[in-house]
Amino acid sequence: MRISVIADFDTVVGFRLAGVKEGYVVESPEEALERLRELVRQEDVGLVIMTERLVDRIRSEAERLLEKRSFPLLVEIPDKAGPIEKKVDPMKELVRRAVGVDIKIE
Repeated sequence: MRISVIADFDTVVGFRLAGVKEGYVVESPEEALERLRELVRQEDVGLVIMTERLVDRIRSEAERLLEKRSFPLLVEIPDKAGPIEKKVDPMKELVRRAVGVDIKIE
């Protein structure tokens, strides 16, 4: 399974330096959504990494694309400006979608 990164230039370069071969620099949420649509159609893509701020701008469309699919998993990471405060922990949501149960961490 392939890993892809959709993000700003700095983030994509960082992941390429870390060994991720497939990175797409996008300038707008519309570009990111179009690239995500392309990756979802490819059966060998297992993981898509995007920055939190970018996903926030296309969240409803991204959720619609991925809601009935097991793969690819969409993982949100902070960008160079740092993490954003969220009401829902994205990792807990990822586990809930993958496993089907909620995890309570206290």
